[in-house]
Amino acid sequence: MSPNKHDAESEGSKPRDHVHPVKHTWHPHKDWRVWTAVVLMLALVLVYVVTDNLSLRPGQPPTQPTPAFAP
Repeated sequence: MSPNKHDAESEGSKPRDHVHPVKHTWHPHKDWRVWTAVVLMLALVLVYVVTDNLSLRPGQPPTQPTPAFAP
């Protein structure tokens, strides 16, 4: 009987048969979550700056009468 062709191939794996795993790299500039976080941070910084350190409140501030100077 002639040797089976498959028996010769199954004796060991050949280097050319080895498949390298695909390495996925993360590209932050292409990720929508990164851009969402950046936009939210910029919006919050803008609110912080515009409201003068969050000290301004909406509407008119309550005015307190100035105490009269008593001589």
